Amino acid sequence: MLVFRRMPVATDRTIVPVVWLRLRLSVLLLLCLLANALAPTDGLAQPVCSARRDIGANMLGTWTQIRSACEEDQRQYIASNPTGFSWFANAANGFAGFPYILQRVLPDLAPEIWGRPEEKFARFGYFEDPDPLRPLPRGLGIASAAGRAFEAGAVSPAGEIDFAKPGLHVVTLSCGACHSGRVRTDAGVKVIEGAPNTQMDVRKWRDAYNRTIQDYLSNPAKLQTTARRISDIIDSKAEGYFYPSSYFNRPGFLNFGPAVERKQRESVKANLIGILASFACLTENRKIGQDLQRATSYGTWNSPGLAGFSTGQQDGSGDLVFQLLTANAMPAGECQPKPDGSGLRRDFDAASFMTSQHPSIPPFATITDIPSVWNQAARHLAQWDGSVNSPFWRNIAAALPIVGDPARVDLHNVAIVANFLHELPPSPYPFNVDITRAGRGEALFREHCAICHKPNNDALYQYREIGTDMNRAAVLNDAALDLLMTGFAASCHNPDFRYTLPSGQTVEPCRMQGEAVIKRRTTPDRQGYITNVLDGIWARAPYLHNGSVPTLYHLLVPSSRPAQFLRGSTEYDQDHVGFAWELPGVGQAADTSPTLMIYDTSRAGHSNSGHDRDLMVDGKLRRLNWSGVQHLEAVRDLIEYLKTQ
Repeated sequence: MLVFRRMPVATDRTIVPVVWLRLRLSVLLLLCLLANALAPTDGLAQPVCSARRDIGANMLGTWTQIRSACEEDQRQYIASNPTGFSWFANAANGFAGFPYILQRVLPDLAPEIWGRPEEKFARFGYFEDPDPLRPLPRGLGIASAAGRAFEAGAVSPAGEIDFAKPGLHVVTLSCGACHSGRVRTDAGVKVIEGAPNTQMDVRKWRDAYNRTIQDYLSNPAKLQTTARRISDIIDSKAEGYFYPSSYFNRPGFLNFGPAVERKQRESVKANLIGILASFACLTENRKIGQDLQRATSYGTWNSPGLAGFSTGQQDGSGDLVFQLLTANAMPAGECQPKPDGSGLRRDFDAASFMTSQHPSIPPFATITDIPSVWNQAARHLAQWDGSVNSPFWRNIAAALPIVGDPARVDLHNVAIVANFLHELPPSPYPFNVDITRAGRGEALFREHCAICHKPNNDALYQYREIGTDMNRAAVLNDAALDLLMTGFAASCHNPDFRYTLPSGQTVEPCRMQGEAVIKRRTTPDRQGYITNVLDGIWARAPYLHNGSVPTLYHLLVPSSRPAQFLRGSTEYDQDHVGFAWELPGVGQAADTSPTLMIYDTSRAGHSNSGHDRDLMVDGKLRRLNWSGVQHLEAVRDLIEYLKTQ
């Protein structure tokens, strides 16, 4: 184990000579690179870049050198965990979704909704996978509706699909859809693995299906016409269009060949009316959940938007509760095609359902930012309110609203991704850092910030302490929580499922119950937010749980926070540390930001209050509000240090 002795930071903020600093950096880099070279490649490599993130007298020399070493650390971690990374990036969260071949032809059928085929669904915040041969963008996973045949050993290391087990191939989101970020640098657009996708609009994606049903499948005549058009589009595509051999004919994709594509084409075309009718019905039923939400804060005079207004955000608890309520109200088999070929259900009485189910309805719009997911070893609890107790159940909470049907959640995916993220290093800040300022900033951080933003801090900070918008923390009543617990339990559908943690311990998560799964945050004394370590904080903008503060500068200087700002750009504001946010820049940013939106802090659940008052912690006053010209230099020092985390 390498141990580096830190030199004390002088109280007058003097800095030791640059030559001596760079000499020590050279030794440090050599030792860290040696540690990387000796790191195990058959398991979860231990991150070593964190040893270089103490500024003080250890973080010496040029940031370019330090950044390069940190990037190499992340590269080696991913290289030593190829299966975990592939499953994280592109493996479907479950075995339910829209048929793959139909998903590929939607842009030909309805480009006004889905964009042109060559765009690869960019208008929803997806981007082309770094592997240019992949036919779908990053985060859209392919799976067999029949499941994955682990008992036969037919497991693709890429997690893409099990070709040995028959079944219709379907598309649904992977973890990488929401947790693969991007930033524009001088060298081009860089993918930030494990960062929030600040351009993803999952509600806009769901609404595209709603629009497709309305415009193309809303009655038997439209359904018949659309089926004929889709069949013609499928026939017009050359062999290999849907399953290009350049991508699939390589190690890891089992039992695959041109015959698979022919069989999938034939299966889709032979059952097209039934497939479209059933999917139209399921989509209509899920849309009822959105209608129910409008009885909450989503239906008030200052309600937040749904589709098109959630860039880089989600409403995990709120969206999921309404989906579960709707699913429980629909009898099994309700969406089987009817004799007229429609299969749509339109007799659901939402008003009476709302009256009878009112105790289970969360009253709040609980919009939250997509979080970063790296370095889970430093986080005991998951979710913004710390309600979920383990990485496995955190992934269940993410997979369930994506897959929809608890019985179709892929437990192996949940476990593999949890292990991969355990010690995934964050990406280092890609721009320049003033090391001198950062050294001074570290001292300020240790004095005012580190006490709360330390690894595995399980303390719950309530409104009276931190002052942030309480919608997310107060969303659950007992009835709604019990509904979530039922959904979670149904998702862990194999009681004998077990897997091995990075520590070597074997766990059986499906046998866990009660607060071992979700803490009962249903009373005011148990409601609030947890803090996290600030690793990769530069890539986690905007800030606070609801993403209501655009940059680190605005977080530290509450008096400067804007009432409205842009979300959804990959351009970066290096001075304030956050993605491009100023409203006058909308024209320039829109060229590369198809999901650009204006965030309005006056909407329900969008308040930018919080982290704006000094706190007494452990008997000492900690500064959170750095407003005022007297703190200008300190703010710059602290921001420079935070860039290095």
